[in-house]
Formats: sequence, structure tokens, C-alpha cells
Amino acid sequence: MRGKFVVRELLFDPEIEKTAKANRKAARLAREAERVAKSSEPGGEQGVFSPHSSDDETVSMEEEEQ
Repeated sequence: MRGKFVVRELLFDPEIEKTAKANRKAARLAREAERVAKSSEPGGEQGVFSPHSSDDETVSMEEEEQ
């Protein structure tokens, strides 16, 4: 019937919880490793990246000055 539903409680499954925890940990470690790799790259900029500036803007500004 439309509009009626049965509410059932979810059963706790320790195996699923264990797998989910392992997956979250692996994802977190991968993100941290990527962050560390990016910050330790030679020539990499330290600090906050500004999405509002680009090399194209710098080149066009230099051309305007000449």
C-alpha cells in the first residue's frame, strides 16, 4: 500500500562495522599521505593557494606594463 511502511531497526553487524572502520582509516591515511607529498614537493608553494590568481593574469599584467 502506498503511504505505509514498516519501520525496522537496523541490526548491528560487527563485521560490517570493522570493514567500514578499516575503509575510513585507509582513506584518511591516503589523504594525509597526499597532503604530505604535496607539501614536500620541491618548488611547491608553502601556504594557502589562491584560486583567484593564475599565471595567465600575471603574463597579461606584464604585457600591459611594457
